[in-house]
Amino acid sequence: MCVKKNTCVNLQIEQPYVCDKIIEEFGNEIYFAIEHSYLEPHEFCGAFIKECGTYENPLNQPWPLIIPGNKPSVKPWPIVPDGKPKMRVLHLADIHVDREYAIGSESLCSNDEGLVYAFCCRDYPPESNVGKADIKFPAPKWGIAENCDIPFITFDESMRLISLQEKFDYIIVTGDLESHAIWDYTKETTAANIANITATLLKYFPGIPVYQAVGNHEGVPMDAFAPHSIPEYEIRGPQWLYTVLNDNWGHWIPESVKESLQYRGSYSFHPFDGLKLISLNTVYCSHWNFYLFINASDPDMTLDWLAKELLDSEQKGEKVHIISHIPSGDSYCLKSFSANYYSLINRFENTIAAQFFGHTHNDHFYMYFDDANPKNRATHTAFVAPSLTTYSYLNPAYRVYTIDGNYPGSSFTVIDEENYWANLTEVNANDKLEFKLEYNKRVSRLALPHFIPEQRKC
Repeated sequence: MCVKKNTCVNLQIEQPYVCDKIIEEFGNEIYFAIEHSYLEPHEFCGAFIKECGTYENPLNQPWPLIIPGNKPSVKPWPIVPDGKPKMRVLHLADIHVDREYAIGSESLCSNDEGLVYAFCCRDYPPESNVGKADIKFPAPKWGIAENCDIPFITFDESMRLISLQEKFDYIIVTGDLESHAIWDYTKETTAANIANITATLLKYFPGIPVYQAVGNHEGVPMDAFAPHSIPEYEIRGPQWLYTVLNDNWGHWIPESVKESLQYRGSYSFHPFDGLKLISLNTVYCSHWNFYLFINASDPDMTLDWLAKELLDSEQKGEKVHIISHIPSGDSYCLKSFSANYYSLINRFENTIAAQFFGHTHNDHFYMYFDDANPKNRATHTAFVAPSLTTYSYLNPAYRVYTIDGNYPGSSFTVIDEENYWANLTEVNANDKLEFKLEYNKRVSRLALPHFIPEQRKC
């Protein structure tokens, strides 16, 4: 352990305190994964370091998924007539509250030492070389666009201000509630933070449904979501977390979904007649989920479950919304999982009305094409919302969708999206949090009048 810690310190990967704690946090999981993995040492090394062993991550090797046949004829993307009922939906992504945010601490904590990974705006022990006397850029009250997360006061005030903006039909939260201090995660602090955020949402949005998906930072350690197929699942599995989620999300989701949530961290139900909402656990595709080195083939049959849910909705003539954390096209998600998910989106393009993700902290979208070829017809769009956290070098932001409303024959497609942001330089100068409209997609220079996937094609 001392050799590993010294390497972390000598290579200036992190502060000495962090180097010490991160080995305690991840060491047992990594050792267990290596011990039980089917991979050779050079393959395990090559999965993380390009110059070490096998270059191609062996976990990206394809595994089979049964894609239901008999795809119906492709229908034109629906254009919603004027005058139809609409819904307003708030999307909160990557909240990342840091309960140990310290006003006046160093916000640029690499301290000119070139640390590879630096998480700032915290009071670290003296040996971390970030003493009070050395502070050059003090962390302000409301947060700062550096390698810091937001203090609780910013989250709480954000929810208050957003709740005054308008009454939403429902809210989606696509995971990552914890701070980026991944070396300090414990089950107790994670459970307390989830409960605290739940209480805040209930306080400011009474009577408004909140539908959530789990993020990789809810794992303890981060990304540690062991599927049932691994040894010692009773000890290492995320059942404790799924119990916490059931306890908290139970304020808004029906009793009927709790068994599925408790098994794989995913669930589905009908918030409206004709619409199924699917919350998909994509931490099972994370390449930092070390338990996948033991078995990465469709962990807990998650995509098989998704295929069955989509087929059921297709046969019933329903529409589907998918909410999730890690987008399938992101490099964080293993290629094998991404490719199979991509195939499901194309197979059920008539049924899936919208996909909502977070994780990247950025405001963007992913495109899907026939045969995964960008030269072909665009089949679908995945909306990725900006983060409420400031990590890394960002101002807080959130998104509001206008969606075809709840009426017989609704397409439940996204009609418009608005992005709001807070300029923390102004916020801290005025000591007043304020969000401003950044853009409205239908009236911006992008001018997307109908949000048809083909219109987004470059």
